[in-house]
Amino acid sequence: MKKYLKPHIIYLTWTLLVVIFWFVVIPIASIGHSGGEQVPLTLLAESLEPIILGYFTISILTTILFKDWFKKYWIVNLIIFSLTTFLLTVFIINS
Repeated sequence: MKKYLKPHIIYLTWTLLVVIFWFVVIPIASIGHSGGEQVPLTLLAESLEPIILGYFTISILTTILFKDWFKKYWIVNLIIFSLTTFLLTVFIINS
């Protein structure tokens, strides 16, 4: 793999995209709607499952693609994998 493509950079990039979505895209999407509509809250609620699924996918891919990194920082992937698995299970049960 390239030197600039590392698991922690992938996690940080995904987190940055999530923050941009929450603080830029959601407020822009609410422009032009009347006060009774709850577009920002709806977008926020509907975005949680894909965001968690993204972290889940990244944790699996980093295990497969970055074996040396995984051997050194396995606890990071274990925590993220366990947490996202639990949250996805909760979403599936409640839907």
